[in-house]
Amino acid sequence: MKRIVVPFALCAIFALATSNAHAAGALQRFALIVGANSGGANRAQLQYAVSDAERFARVLVDLGGVDPADQIVLRQPKLRDLIDALDTIARRVGEARRPSPGPTTARAPATRTELLLYYSGHADDQGLLIGEDRYSYRTLRERLDQIPADVRIAVLDACSSGAFTRTKGGRARPAFLVDESSDMRGHAFLTSSAETESAQESDRIRASYFTHYLISGFRGAADSSGDGKVTLNEAYQFAFNETLGRTVDTKGGAQHPSYDINLSGTGDIVMTDVHQTSATLVLDEELEGRFFVRTASQELVVELYKPRGRRVELAVEPGAYEIRLEKEKSSLAAKAEVANGARVIVEPKQFGPAAVAEATRGRGDLAVPRFAVAGRHRVEMLWGMWREHDAAASVTTGSNTLDLFGGWKYTKYVREDLAVTARYDIFGVEQTRGGPNDLVVATVGGMALPIGVQWNPIKGDHRTQLFKPFIGAGLGPVIGISHRRVGSGDTAFNTTVTRATLGGRIDAGIDVHVARSFSIGLDVAYSAMLNFSEPFGAHHNFNGAQASIGVGWLFGKGSR
Repeated sequence: MKRIVVPFALCAIFALATSNAHAAGALQRFALIVGANSGGANRAQLQYAVSDAERFARVLVDLGGVDPADQIVLRQPKLRDLIDALDTIARRVGEARRPSPGPTTARAPATRTELLLYYSGHADDQGLLIGEDRYSYRTLRERLDQIPADVRIAVLDACSSGAFTRTKGGRARPAFLVDESSDMRGHAFLTSSAETESAQESDRIRASYFTHYLISGFRGAADSSGDGKVTLNEAYQFAFNETLGRTVDTKGGAQHPSYDINLSGTGDIVMTDVHQTSATLVLDEELEGRFFVRTASQELVVELYKPRGRRVELAVEPGAYEIRLEKEKSSLAAKAEVANGARVIVEPKQFGPAAVAEATRGRGDLAVPRFAVAGRHRVEMLWGMWREHDAAASVTTGSNTLDLFGGWKYTKYVREDLAVTARYDIFGVEQTRGGPNDLVVATVGGMALPIGVQWNPIKGDHRTQLFKPFIGAGLGPVIGISHRRVGSGDTAFNTTVTRATLGGRIDAGIDVHVARSFSIGLDVAYSAMLNFSEPFGAHHNFNGAQASIGVGWLFGKGSR
């Protein structure tokens, strides 16, 4: 999407250990990876949250020392799934700290345990939005504190995720201090955006900005020291600078990753070891500019800016790659085939002309889909029939029953599935001409002024739905009117009588949103009211069924 109200990037990263060994008695890392494109019926579907989670999980196994058996990946989970997964990972961490029983199965406990929680999806300033449910930040932090890992890193990539670090005093800053040690204890919480910002997605990179740059950093782009190991500090600094730099000119606006670090010990935390890969792509020292490394299927695996004079080694999987280079006034491309166990160097002479394009989307609510109505208004002109259930009993000789009505309806959409309404209906129920002494009863009818609510019971993303069914109810005054003309000629006189009562209605129907500013509606209802203090002829009330068609005009920008 292209405007912020949405997309939301929530990153909480649990610190990874300096050693990637998984031997008995050494460091053991656990990971819980969550990707959720859906954040409820009133939020736009994300495009890349699940794929972001899958890429993050892959890089942890390939380069981060996480055994596949120690990793849980949730795709489009329900809240219960997340809670169960947290319980499972907590139990596994606890078991890793205890030796196995029995002489043949005995093993030494892990010297250190580390947990990494990654979440990509919807969120607000209160918590993670898992489908129609919310998991509060406070509950998440308390649950993480209960897991007996030496180091806990949480990465939340979602809108307003900076509120997660705020819950215990964290604040957005450009970087944190490096602690040179190998026995870290504590937590590191990283978020993709500040408390009041949206996290954004990009159709060009087919990912969220923050996760994309974090993974690029893990693959070697963040290895500023050139030692082949990417530390937590290097990865965060790289993701912060790239995310901020690449979003400052988007319609969503600048996105500021933030963090809350509470680590003690000596040594920086190594996130990935680039040398663990079986294939390496090397950008030569003479190259300078912004680089995009894509697979043959056009998956963007690494993006970075490389200055002249620095050689960058990128850990990739064996295969064919396209490397694009953007400069101020030109775009170049080169191809490379990286075999298993190979180390391929890309040089300036391999590049030729190329073109690039980019589109961005906010993580959640940036651009408003065509048929979104939350926060908007509608004025509708109505025509229909009002048929009294006992109309036949009220018709006398020379009379006929009327069943036509017209009116107006105003709708204010509080959210996509809920609105408040106000109606003005005017109707006639009987007309009589002739009779003794030239009596003429011109009309018996009235008007109804109900205020009500309207609810769309269908689940799904209402913002993209052309057809919007609803059920509703209303309550308000009903005014009965009888106009009589008695006599004829100069001896005739007119009498008008009005009386009021209280009435209600229940209805169901469907609105067809033909365009963003135009709709057609069909509605059936039943109106019931208290009896008037005195009847209008045989009419004690105007109870009856009602059916109408409406033509509406929608206006207002709406909420995002």
